[in-house]
Amino acid sequence: MEIEYKNSVKDISEGIYKVGNVISRFGSPFLVARDDAGFYCLVDLSNGRIFTPDCATLKILAEDYGSVGDRLVKAKLTIDYKLNGDTEDEDAE
Repeated sequence: MEIEYKNSVKDISEGIYKVGNVISRFGSPFLVARDDAGFYCLVDLSNGRIFTPDCATLKILAEDYGSVGDRLVKAKLTIDYKLNGDTEDEDAE
């Protein structure tokens, strides 16, 4: 996974917890995500692990797991994955 930061950091106090946003916390990138059951969490993009427990709302996520150091960042995520038995070459058929 490659993370390319663009337009640096945006210092805003509200509205950073929206599904799909990438925030920077202590220098690490986290994705605000929602699972199929409708729960919200933060996913640590440096290792792909879920960082917080499931939260019923974005408000709970922000209030219970938010940090003063959270900053909204613009990031372009390139995920390179290989399914079992597949080839890594995009052009291979």
